[in-house]
Amino acid sequence: MKRNLILIISYQFKFMKFSIIFYKKIVPSLAIILFSIIIILIPTESYAEFPISIVDQKIFKDLNGELNLVGVVQNNAGKPIEVKIGVNVTQTDKQSSILTSNTFTNVIYPYVAAPFKFTIGGNELFNGFAYPIETKEVTKPFFTDLTQNYSNLATGDEKALVGTIKNTGPNIIKNIAVYASVHSINGTQIDSVKSFIIPIIYPGEDIGYKILPDPAIQDGVYYYSCAGLDVNAPISTMDIGEGEFLVFNLESASMISDFRYENSSDSIIFEVKPYNPYGGTTNFKIPQVSSNQNIEILLDGKQYENKLVTTNGKTISIDIFIPKDKHIVKISGIRNQL
Repeated sequence: MKRNLILIISYQFKFMKFSIIFYKKIVPSLAIILFSIIIILIPTESYAEFPISIVDQKIFKDLNGELNLVGVVQNNAGKPIEVKIGVNVTQTDKQSSILTSNTFTNVIYPYVAAPFKFTIGGNELFNGFAYPIETKEVTKPFFTDLTQNYSNLATGDEKALVGTIKNTGPNIIKNIAVYASVHSINGTQIDSVKSFIIPIIYPGEDIGYKILPDPAIQDGVYYYSCAGLDVNAPISTMDIGEGEFLVFNLESASMISDFRYENSSDSIIFEVKPYNPYGGTTNFKIPQVSSNQNIEILLDGKQYENKLVTTNGKTISIDIFIPKDKHIVKISGIRNQL
């Protein structure tokens, strides 16, 4: 029997799919009513709308009898995000609650994975696995001046993650931690680890670290993945020579490298590559030292005319649109010395 299909509406509510099919035989007014009901039922936010995926979740009991839930959050979006995740927990008296936490790094950059870990007492149980609570797009740049050197394979009898961090840039970087996912020989994630905070790394300094897995799963550890750096304090001061430091604020959804001050031209110079393939805005704030402070901008050595510079007597705010791919930005007039 041949049927003439007019319209198919399909929407996914978390894990269930509802479909309504209208045929020509349905009374038009009834079709309109049903269509209106479906529009009302569609929620404004669903699991599928989160630009992340949560994978490799596993629960294990440590030597203290506490339960641990570990996993990884994958950023599938082309922008830096902060993620809050939650898990339902039930106590032995049947009372329930929701635990929330961030991942092991404050910002998950595009197409990067970050591990997480929940730990609860022996009188509690995980009621299912972790799920997304909130995602937030942020304009926090990724400074490429910190580099890691490590082996993915677990080291020694302790099955440790051993490596070094080097500050290749000209600026002091504070409050850094290393995180990673722990895997068995068959590739299953069995733990998530994070180092103690390294208070400070000076320009050119190379610092070693060692992270140990939970003793309860130590014998099964074979390798580490998703090893990354969590910089808890953004770079906000720059050494400009002769014991002086420049306070600044930089907001940009991009990778930043070779960020430095050039005394001869009184300029901040850096290389920037937006995560957005169409480009994006970089905002740079510095103290205002003069009422007639003249700010000039070069993009790839050419005068940048579309700058937006605003002042309030205390701060100069500079907005620059950066096209796609890598570019060199030079902002002159920083200390108003020329």
